[in-house]
Formats: sequence, structure tokens, C-alpha cells
Amino acid sequence: MKKLLAFSRSRLLLVLFCLGFFALMFLCTHWTDLIADDYRYCFSYADDTRIESVAQIFPSMAAHRQSMNGRVVPHFLVQLFLLLPKGIFDVVNALLCAALVWLLHELAVGKGLPNPVLACVLFFALWAFQPDFGQVFLWLTGAVNYLWCGVFSLLWLLPLVKSFRDDWTPGKALTALYVVFSFPVGAYSENGTVALVAMWLAFAAVDWFWFKKRPALWKLLALVLMLAGFLYMMSAPAEAVNKSAEMTFKVLLANFLETGRMYLRFWPLLLCFPLFYALALYRGVDLKTRLLALILLFGSLAGQFVLTFAMYCAGRSMHIALVLLLLSDAVLLARLYDLPGRNVLIALCCVGMLLMARSLFIGLPDIRDTHALLQYNEDFITECAARGEKEVELWRPYARTSWSALEGLAYLNTEDPADWPNVYMAKFYGVDKVIGY
Repeated sequence: MKKLLAFSRSRLLLVLFCLGFFALMFLCTHWTDLIADDYRYCFSYADDTRIESVAQIFPSMAAHRQSMNGRVVPHFLVQLFLLLPKGIFDVVNALLCAALVWLLHELAVGKGLPNPVLACVLFFALWAFQPDFGQVFLWLTGAVNYLWCGVFSLLWLLPLVKSFRDDWTPGKALTALYVVFSFPVGAYSENGTVALVAMWLAFAAVDWFWFKKRPALWKLLALVLMLAGFLYMMSAPAEAVNKSAEMTFKVLLANFLETGRMYLRFWPLLLCFPLFYALALYRGVDLKTRLLALILLFGSLAGQFVLTFAMYCAGRSMHIALVLLLLSDAVLLARLYDLPGRNVLIALCCVGMLLMARSLFIGLPDIRDTHALLQYNEDFITECAARGEKEVELWRPYARTSWSALEGLAYLNTEDPADWPNVYMAKFYGVDKVIGY
């Protein structure tokens, strides 16, 4: 029995679970075809020619800043991976899915024993609660913009958390790498950067006023580089035109209420936080852990409600808010799990996983079936192009759930063949016109 209990808290079991997450997400990513913006990013924003070399991506991203938005870091990666065989993206994306769970686990557990059960809870929670799951985790353009942003954000956050909780200081080489890494992270996502900066300021305030510690030089340099990246992104001409909401009180109030309404989709996780926090107070969980949980919750709220100033709040834009909210719960849960009487928590975790696993069995068949429909269309248009046909009629399939990336995306316009999804699909396959019906 002791050996079984030891194995249940072993690093080996955690690795095995993460390998399972990798395998599942590889299969789902493999089942997700090119959709909508994927076809558009196969072509240069500078001259609309097909991207066939890395050198073409640079002028394409320069034009992207003028016409689309300033997120050239993720979109450079999008155009880079569209140059490569799809299988390479499938592997890298599945690795980053597993890495997201691993980082959430490591940030929650800290120096404690590995907690494979917590890792499973985190994975199922991401699957169950992420709005527009397929667009965030599986769709090439969406995954690079949102899932990968979550991974890079947690990587940037990890040294700050270790420094705050464990009084850890990085070496010179790691400090230099971290500071340089701050620029692309700052230029990666508008609300992701706001969340990270908000947490940096919260860590600094708590250290300054509570523990009488000033921010270390490496933290200040990282903040400066992150803000420089953010300014580079936000100074793109397209940002002022395409991403900002109308700055009137009425519009901002409506956006604020809508942003809050969408955040309430996470109500089970929001209810867990005060429950776990009260238990942490009652059971004497250390002050730094409790403060860390509050700072992460603050970051989640900042990453969500900054969307008040955006033109709209899409489900996929809520990824960073979900990740940080989930982590704020996990930090408290990990400490409570190590205290006597954890059998009740284990039972609750198992019940929670069973409830969330239902969404897995709903989503997987839809991802598979959508793949079959899109693959049929791809084979059909490829055959038509090979026969020299210039106009192709394609049936516009629909997904049943948001676990499929097709749900909510402009795959084909069935009314106007001159609309951009049809135009770039036609250019991609070498025909003159794609007519959706």
C-alpha cells in the first residue's frame, strides 16, 4: 500500500500522464484541417503571393502591421509553420498542450511532491471550460495565437513565482535569457501582456509593502523589455483602426458588462476560489501561498476585463484569463492536498474529473467527424484542380460543438464566392473560384 501511495505522488506517473495528454492532443490536432485564416496566412500580406520561403515572411509581417494588427510575433510563427508539413505542427502543438499542463502543475506544486491527480484535474478543466476549445488548442492560426501565448506567459511567470515564493534568484545566463525573452512575450498578445504586467506590479507591491523588499534588477529589466514589446505591438497602425472599441462611456460600459458576463462562464472555478481560500486560512496554509493565489486571480481579472477596450470579446480571447484563474485555484488546492485529511479532496477531485470527462466524450467524436467532412472537401477540390476545373462547388459542413475548430470560423461563404475565405481557398488549391452551398 505504501508503494502504491508513493507511486501516486511520483514524477514517473506525472510524466506518464503528460505523455497521455500529448498523445490525445496530437490525435486531435492531426484531425484538425486548415480552416479560414490558415489559407489566408499561406499568402503574403505584402504582395498576396504564396509564401514559399522564410525571407518572404518579413515583408509580409511588415504589411500585416499596417493592415491587420501588431501581433507579428505569433503571426510570423503561423506563416512559418504553414511553410512546413502539417505533421510538424501537429507534434509541436501537442507538445505545447502537454507543456501547458506541466507548467500549471509546476507553478501550483512548487517544491512539493509531484501531484499527478492535480495534473489530470487541470487537463480536464482546460478541456471542459475553455470557450471555443478547437479554435484555441487545435486550429493552427488560433493555437499559435492563444494556446502558445498561455505557455510562453507561464514560462515568463515561473521565475517571478519562484522568486516570490521560494526566494529564488536566477544565474547570470538565465537572467540574460529571461530578459531577452520578455520582449517577444510582451509583443505576443494584448490582454496576455496586460495580465503579466498586472501581476508583476502586484508582486512588486506585496514585496515592497509587506516584506520590505525592492524589485531586483533582473525583474526591472524584464518589465522594461516586456513593455517595449507591448509598445511595439500596440504602435502598429492597424491596432488603432482594427482592435480598439469606440471610447464612449455607453460603449465601454456595455463592453464591461459583456466581458463580465463571459467571465462568469468559469463560475465553478470562481466558486472554488473562496472555498479553497477559506480552507487555506482555516488549515493554516502559509501566507505567501495565499498571496500568490490572490495575485494570480488579479492577473486573470486584468487579462479578462482589459477586453472592455477591444472591439469585441471572443471566447478564444479568454484563454489567458482561464489559465490564470485555474492556476489560482490549483495553487491553493496543491497545498491543501498535502495536509492531513486529504482523502476528501481526492474524492472531490475524482468526482470533478468524472463530471468534466463528459465533455471529452462529447468533443472527440465531433473533432473526428468534422475532420472526415473537411478531408472529403480537400480531396474533392484537389481532384478538380488536377482535372483543370476552374470553378468548384463545395458543401459547407458544420460542427456540432465548439470542441471542433470549425465551429464559429468562416470556412466558406455560401452566399458570396468573392468573400475572402472562398478567395484564399481557391488560390491555395489553384482554382479560380470556390462556390459554397
